[in-house]
Amino acid sequence: MKDHYSFLAPFYNRLTKLVFGDQLMLAKTNFAENLSRKRILIIGGGDGLDYQNFQAQLSGEYWEISQAMLSKAKINLAESDLTFHLDFFQAEKGKLFDEVWLHFVLDTMKDKEISSLLGEIRKSVKPEGTIYLADFFAPKNLYQQFLNRSMITFFRIVTNHKRASIPDYERIFLVNNWKRNSEKEFLKGWVKAQVWEKLGS
Repeated sequence: MKDHYSFLAPFYNRLTKLVFGDQLMLAKTNFAENLSRKRILIIGGGDGLDYQNFQAQLSGEYWEISQAMLSKAKINLAESDLTFHLDFFQAEKGKLFDEVWLHFVLDTMKDKEISSLLGEIRKSVKPEGTIYLADFFAPKNLYQQFLNRSMITFFRIVTNHKRASIPDYERIFLVNNWKRNSEKEFLKGWVKAQVWEKLGS
């Protein structure tokens, strides 16, 4: 598959920190706890740099569709017990996880793709398993609206993103039988970290 992030990978993390400071990193790590007791599935983790400080506690699988990002993640998380995979995630019978991390990845996908991914995840988590979502939500002021539109345009041009708007995460998760049980807001609510638990079997 074509790597649309090969151009951005060398400076992506520095670019996000320049624009957002540590806020995106804080959203990604806010609910990261008791990691040594969990088998974690990370989908779309990018270069993995924001997880580096606690990589020794990470075990499970790391999935990316960008070879450039995955190569950086292997280096940045070399001391973890993660296995790295270049592909779109698909459930594998017999492999179950305690927690799935979806950090700033769903905003690149169409609604049907998100629902399909949630279906694969549903087959891959234990009955008490959770999803840890961190992503952009609706912008809260004119500056955020301008920056949000600029980001969407930039990524549609540079990385061929399919979306032109922020997904309605609440609706999509609820329709797919997930219940939100925790939330933390960043950047006045433009960015949120959430934990979702599976409903039913």
